[in-house]
Amino acid sequence: MAFAAPLPQNTPPADDLGATEIDGGDTSPILVRWLVGLRWAVFVLLGATLPLGERFLDFQVRYSVALPVIALVVAFNWAMRRRLAAARVTTREVALGVAVDLVAIGALLAASGGAANPFSAVFFVHVALAASLLPARTTFALAALAACLFAALFALPSSATCPGHPADGTFSTHLYGMWAAFVIASGLVAYFLTRVRGALDERGREIARLRRRAEEVNRFAALGTLAAGTAHELATPLGTIAVLAGEIGGAPAPEATAHAAAITAQVARCRDILTRMQAGVAAPRGSVRTAAAAAVEAAVGTWQAAHPDARVTLAASVGEEATVPLSAGEIEAALGALLDNALHATGAGAAAGPIAVAVASERGAVVVRVEDAGSGIAPHLAQRLGEPFLTTKQPGEGMGLGLYLVRTLLAHAGGGLEVTPGDPRGTRVTLRFAGEGA
Repeated sequence: MAFAAPLPQNTPPADDLGATEIDGGDTSPILVRWLVGLRWAVFVLLGATLPLGERFLDFQVRYSVALPVIALVVAFNWAMRRRLAAARVTTREVALGVAVDLVAIGALLAASGGAANPFSAVFFVHVALAASLLPARTTFALAALAACLFAALFALPSSATCPGHPADGTFSTHLYGMWAAFVIASGLVAYFLTRVRGALDERGREIARLRRRAEEVNRFAALGTLAAGTAHELATPLGTIAVLAGEIGGAPAPEATAHAAAITAQVARCRDILTRMQAGVAAPRGSVRTAAAAAVEAAVGTWQAAHPDARVTLAASVGEEATVPLSAGEIEAALGALLDNALHATGAGAAAGPIAVAVASERGAVVVRVEDAGSGIAPHLAQRLGEPFLTTKQPGEGMGLGLYLVRTLLAHAGGGLEVTPGDPRGTRVTLRFAGEGA
């Protein structure tokens, strides 16, 4: 079958609207630059507190531990910056970077006051950062790592880190309270920030879906305007064709009479189609319902009359009470487009089998299937079926709008369209309606 390709889209993908990362995928380069800048700020601050803590807070600073840790963090941050310049950084790399930061912060605090160092609150910055950038499971894992590192600081002997404070007493109880407050606060921040971020991501995806839907409606309205103009332009030449067909019908040759009758029938059909186009494709649907089996049979018969060399089989397993929310003319137009595509695919694939049309009932829905044994669906088009303006036909043979128009018509009628590979080859197109009496 011939299918259509999409117009260029200006709408970003749904995952890019409101979402900062995809689990296991790439994260925004801007956010990674901010992470690199945050690492510089945090460790410059912690490095500056080392002599201040030693002088004003009576900490026993171990520079033999603190300075190598700061040097390693500087080297790691420089490597991350070069990595960002060369390629996008994955979320796993960001999570690893945050974990390295937490371990480095724990090492610096262990070398300068341990649990008594008030700058242990810096742990919280990285928990909030993880909740803003990373998946929920990774965020809670990093929050647990921060809590364990904070708790490990209590295992250090106070004489080696903060000689001015006794190992037990009121101050130690206060520090344990600070640790408990950190655990609770980091858990709450991780939970609520990840939930809020998830809601914002979903909102972004919904906005993207609505935007694409609005663009489709606008394109369909533009097609309606084009159709009205086409109807106006073709009215005169079709009238001329009708006059000529009447003159041919007066000739004595039986063959000329048959050809003239076929021309007259097709002109009448064209006029009927143009009348519907002039009425507008976006008119209110109302409560029209049509018997499915009879309408499909009539549509196939009309198409077969225009293509006498094509082979079509029809099987209907629904009763007269099964109806669909389309008019007979709309069913004829939809099936005509699908049969045209099937005929083209059958010719392209040099298939000998007929085009099979079936009307059936499945789980309370009326289903119409059109299946050919033609060339099938190209793999690179499988995810783009039903979009406008990518055709597999030769230039001048079609614009590739048929499947798009059928899909849009079904969407307005509350139905759906599905395109799958045929068995054993070819293509199967399924029209599904919420039918009455199915």
